[in-house]
Amino acid sequence: MAEEWMGRAQLAIQKGDDELAREALTRKGTAAEQADSLAKQCEAQTGSLNQLYDSMMQLEAKIVEAKAMKDQFIARARTAATATKVNDMLAGVGENSMSSFDRMKEKVEQLETQAEVSTGMLGAAKDTSLENRFKALEGGSKVDDELAKMKANMLPPAASDGPAKQLNPASSAVDDELEKMRRELQ
Repeated sequence: MAEEWMGRAQLAIQKGDDELAREALTRKGTAAEQADSLAKQCEAQTGSLNQLYDSMMQLEAKIVEAKAMKDQFIARARTAATATKVNDMLAGVGENSMSSFDRMKEKVEQLETQAEVSTGMLGAAKDTSLENRFKALEGGSKVDDELAKMKANMLPPAASDGPAKQLNPASSAVDDELEKMRRELQ
């Protein structure tokens, strides 16, 4: 605007209108003052703007740092919570599980002992039944031997072969067979 008023003032002087040239120069001065004032304001605003930009960058850096710290605190809190849970679980495992394992061990040992006793009893029962069968055979043999002795002592020697065999011929055949088997066994 100052340059434009300067051009008008020159035009007015060329045309011989000094009054108009003076008015144009006055307006040129006012425009120049406004321009200087605006230039100073612009410089001040530029300084303020630069300062504001620097402050904004610092604030942004602090915000980023605060977010990082927040994330770090959240991560630390989660880690601490997880560590607490794990420690609680380990404490629970240490007390409850170990006693559970001890009870399980005792139960298994008890079952194993019962199985061994059961096996021993089965073997003993088999041995006992086998033993009892042999004792019965031996006892039967002794009883038969004693019975034969008693019969021999009760009957006269001549009569022991004749009438007894004649009275019960089946019994005599059985006795003869038993006697034959005894001799073979011996």
